[in-house]
Amino acid sequence: MQTLGLSSASQRSDGWLKSLLWPTVENAWDVDYLGQQGMWLCTVVALFGLGGSLLSGNPVLIAVAALSALFFVLGGMGIREANWPAAAILFAVQLCGVLLKPDIFSVAFAVILLSNLRATFLASEWKPAAEGEDRPTRFSESIGDKYVDQLPRLLWPKLQIPFFILGAAMLILSLLGVGVTVAGALGLIPHK
Repeated sequence: MQTLGLSSASQRSDGWLKSLLWPTVENAWDVDYLGQQGMWLCTVVALFGLGGSLLSGNPVLIAVAALSALFFVLGGMGIREANWPAAAILFAVQLCGVLLKPDIFSVAFAVILLSNLRATFLASEWKPAAEGEDRPTRFSESIGDKYVDQLPRLLWPKLQIPFFILGAAMLILSLLGVGVTVAGALGLIPHK
């Protein structure tokens, strides 16, 4: 399998924990693995946010969480395609969320998204040593393969502009929320 280039597990430079917290990019398998990892991470963030809002039963919170989930899934597609500005805006929005409501999960996701931003930047700058260098195959055998390998390749070129528009709106709203929270904590906003 390795001779044919079909097994990518042994060709990665890092283990899963190191690639999650402080990844390196030394070959095409690292780029591929970090993109997959980023896509799955953003999907988990989206599902946690959506799941928490569904428990509230508030239709406004559910709608906002659905929009946020869409934002994180689309951003995950950008990460999968090694688009570091997508990773940067995801991290910025998550950091604002941590500032508004710090809890263990949001802080952990922010730290991992910061690491993912670094990984995506490294992956976007990586160039193969040779023109015909062996590259990992993007599979489409299972639903997971189709989701993480095929869907970003097909949808990201079409959805990156709407993603950045949505991301700019979410970042502005998040920064406004942080500003109002800080102003309230400093007593600049009178309480009735």
